[in-house]
Amino acid sequence: MLNQVLQVIGVTQNEEQQLEALYNDFQRPPKIDIALMHAAATKFAKTDPNIDLDKTNVCPCCGLPTVIEELPLCSSRNEFSFNGSGIALYFDFLVFSGVIIFQYIAISCGYNIYINMYGQRCDNLLDNRSEKCQNDFFNQYSLTNDDGQLDNIRSLLNFISLVCILFTTLFYRRHINKIAMELDDAAILASDYSIFVENIPRDAKENELNQFFTQLFQNETVELRKLCIAYEIQPYLKLNKQKQLKESVLTKVLELEAEGKAIPKSIPSRIELESEIDKISKELDYMEDHKENIFDFSGVCVISYNYEKQADNVCKTFKSTKFQILLEQLGFEQKHYQKFKNNSLFVKKAPEPGDIIWGNLGITIKEQYKRTLVTNGMTLFLLILGFGCLFGLSYIQTIINKYTEEGSLIDSIIVNVIGIASSILISIINSVLAKMIIKFAELEQQATRTDYNVSVAYKMGVAQFLNTAILTLIINLVIKDKSVTLNQAIWQIGGLNSDIMLIFITNSIVPWFTLLFDVNYFYKLYVRNKIIKQGINCKYTQNEANQAFEGPTIDLSQKYAQLSKTLMLAFLYAALLPLGICFTFGSIVCIYWTEKYLLLRRDSKPAPTGSAMAEAMIDFYIELILLLFSLGCTLWEWINYDEIHILTWIQLGLSTLHYLIPIQSICGCIVDLGIDNATVESYDEKFLTFYDDYDRRNPVTADAAKEKWIKIQSETIQTAQPSAKHNPLKSYHQINHISAGNSKVHPIQSRDSRDELQQLQI
Repeated sequence: MLNQVLQVIGVTQNEEQQLEALYNDFQRPPKIDIALMHAAATKFAKTDPNIDLDKTNVCPCCGLPTVIEELPLCSSRNEFSFNGSGIALYFDFLVFSGVIIFQYIAISCGYNIYINMYGQRCDNLLDNRSEKCQNDFFNQYSLTNDDGQLDNIRSLLNFISLVCILFTTLFYRRHINKIAMELDDAAILASDYSIFVENIPRDAKENELNQFFTQLFQNETVELRKLCIAYEIQPYLKLNKQKQLKESVLTKVLELEAEGKAIPKSIPSRIELESEIDKISKELDYMEDHKENIFDFSGVCVISYNYEKQADNVCKTFKSTKFQILLEQLGFEQKHYQKFKNNSLFVKKAPEPGDIIWGNLGITIKEQYKRTLVTNGMTLFLLILGFGCLFGLSYIQTIINKYTEEGSLIDSIIVNVIGIASSILISIINSVLAKMIIKFAELEQQATRTDYNVSVAYKMGVAQFLNTAILTLIINLVIKDKSVTLNQAIWQIGGLNSDIMLIFITNSIVPWFTLLFDVNYFYKLYVRNKIIKQGINCKYTQNEANQAFEGPTIDLSQKYAQLSKTLMLAFLYAALLPLGICFTFGSIVCIYWTEKYLLLRRDSKPAPTGSAMAEAMIDFYIELILLLFSLGCTLWEWINYDEIHILTWIQLGLSTLHYLIPIQSICGCIVDLGIDNATVESYDEKFLTFYDDYDRRNPVTADAAKEKWIKIQSETIQTAQPSAKHNPLKSYHQINHISAGNSKVHPIQSRDSRDELQQLQI
């Protein structure tokens, strides 16, 4: 990468040699100035688009500008859009979560808390159950403390809350879609002109694909500009990883030689390592030069057309979904879809080049569904293990409750301590679930990072909700002594009220507290301070120093999962424990400002993301949250009053209908979303402005594609005529974008490529 960066910024050959001598990814001791440059270049901050890139303001490690403008903490969420819409939309989702929580607080919560607070459940019990009932913090504000008749006002306010939240979600959908379209119209990228094609026969040839995808589509001609073939490149990536590891060992050997120390017998000699590295480099060169013969075709390609409308027309022609293709492969009779060599193709608008995980391409659609099924089963198995642990604590609580004496302070304290232990155990189990689900999602080998993040968010959010809310519910209401009624199982000492309230309290503190006091971040601070203090005696490599000075990266999949779990928990128990909603609102406010502070002051800049993640979370979770709210209202009324109000039945029916119908399509009819206009400019006019493209991201074509792109850039500047000053790209309309040059460069691995390699290690 360094060579390409230096060429782009116009460094002379002598200067280039000097800088290459100054920078080495594995040098010891590291250069603090370069580490600080890398920290600035990767920080989540704006860069001035008008600065001239030169060797003084570009990080030699990653090629990013080091001149940045730190955003103030009070900056608008829209100001985050310089890194794509993904980050801004996550903070919008946080605000939306706070708004719907506040709506419930403003409409229903105050009244429900007031009525519950003045209930006399424990005082009115005349049998031996009164010994197990305490009018404490957990029960006083609960619905179970109201032992009167079914309250019409309570049911009406809950119904109004649902309707208000439902309309809020409709307008939030409009907001998300409008942002996505505005950003799409404002930024012209390679993805605007490109399609992503899967399930191509593995024996297909490049000329056959060229011919097939240049026919008439929707009765209109198309102009194919670039065909990027994806190969099964796992052997290439593993070999490249081996080269990096050997280079790391070589730097250690050189360090020992420089210090006059003996080299351990377990480590190969310098000559042997250099020979092995040279051999691997030549093998990588050979793989790149003969990729068509060495690598198997993955059945996936990315095709770019001259106009976005042409790409849209191709997508409209191929209507089959992945599930329909799966049914066809399993032998079920399907409709006649557009085929290529007897294969139904799955075609969609291409994701961003940096979103594709090239090493994961080649997994068949049948294998994708199989892996998803297996990982879902493994997640369920982990939930069962967590259920066993929680059941053990609940069983201990039941035994203690059975022999608790009236007014026994010690027994009451023991039961509450066990309840606190249960809530802490749930947090621990959720942490373990999060780590394991990430591993499971990696096993699925998703084609894009967005698909990977969505898979993690789905599994993690649902699994943590089941572990936190549903398993606790089952343990308290289903697995209980036969002599204990459902109502008593909720309000008794160590019952559902105390367990869920402790979870609410824990959830209101732990998420933002663990973010603010991140152990990994403080370890990085320790390493940074150690590197600075040691100076020339520092044993860290430049690469390790750069990583230490680089901030943490925001993980949207885990953050969406955590937030969605919190919302589902809050709304399921809102009618039973309205005070818990207040804790949830406080937690969301703290999370918002903590996340914003960390993003603007600690975090590094993640890869640009679009709106797909936010849209997927809304489609999956929002209707589910409203349905859980109605189910909760229905369940708690039935348990507490032995009857259900007519408005609660209507509320349940409305939320069920809202969950089942295609609300996204209806939303577009109710509220004007605008028109997603196709880009008018052609690919030929804009391709030189694409700082990211598919052939420059594909590992086995990246070097040649970058070299060719830089060459075209320099030739364009040199040959631009005065008359073409404002449009210097016209002379390149007929460039053969499909052809590729040769390159023998194996660049220093950037942060993105390191992350990709880590994700691909199975």
